[in-house]
Amino acid sequence: MTAGIGSPYDVDLRGSWVNQNNSVLWIDEQSEGRISGRFSSQKGRAAKGVAYAVRGCVNGELASFAVNFRDGDANLSAITSFSGRYVRGADGTERLHTVWILARQYEDEAKSKPTQAWNSFITNSDVFERRATID
Repeated sequence: MTAGIGSPYDVDLRGSWVNQNNSVLWIDEQSEGRISGRFSSQKGRAAKGVAYAVRGCVNGELASFAVNFRDGDANLSAITSFSGRYVRGADGTERLHTVWILARQYEDEAKSKPTQAWNSFITNSDVFERRATID
């Protein structure tokens, strides 16, 4: 189902999405307002090529999801939450405009310098565009 203005239906976000940094979001499951999938970051301390778990929700054209940057033994001690809105452009391009907040426990990659409350958070925005093919 697709969402439109005033539509009571959730937009179908299943598939793969790429942002301006070439990070990839895969939404593998969507049911009853819940979504799950994977996220592979190309920025920051995240291991390149590792797909971290994603859990979230969708409400009409709105979506929110969190990425837990822990994969087996590799734990970055960080979580990022994204909130956004789905938009289909006049040219048919599907985008998910998001703002995000990264919460981190350590300032440094070696995890030797714990963050203080005032510098635990980093925030910014990303725009994800739906890929034509699902990989």
